[in-house]
Amino acid sequence: MDKRFTFFGFLAQVFMIYGITTGLLNIFCMLFGRVAEGYSTLFSLAGAGVSVATSLQFLLAVTLVMLLRIVFMSDMIIKKMPLGARIAAMFASVFALTIGCVFLFGWFPADDPLAWIMFIVCFAVSCTVSVIISTAAERQENRRLDEALKRVKEEN
Repeated sequence: MDKRFTFFGFLAQVFMIYGITTGLLNIFCMLFGRVAEGYSTLFSLAGAGVSVATSLQFLLAVTLVMLLRIVFMSDMIIKKMPLGARIAAMFASVFALTIGCVFLFGWFPADDPLAWIMFIVCFAVSCTVSVIISTAAERQENRRLDEALKRVKEEN
């Protein structure tokens, strides 16, 4: 759980995630943009990359996701919710936010079942990767803290 919140730390996380997301979106545009042009607003420039409008939409979405992270993954607002429930609520909120963006920004046709299936598969894969990376990072941090604790105990 995050212990401290700083505005610059928040901005750093927003722009790190935004950069990764925009980079991946540009790669998808180069690979699939010609085929998806006209199908989705994400591919409005076909293979030329991401439009300014789409880029700003993703910046807004990432910022809102990071605000949700503060709500669910820090003790600033929710203090007694178990970690598993926080993680589930966080993913459910991000899922709902993304669905809202689909409808609001027309990221893909909301009446296309195949688009929803692909969205759910992509969301599940990204959540799984996120959990794996977070778990590995936490294990590494715990090992580092255990080693530091051992050193402190040996010194005393």
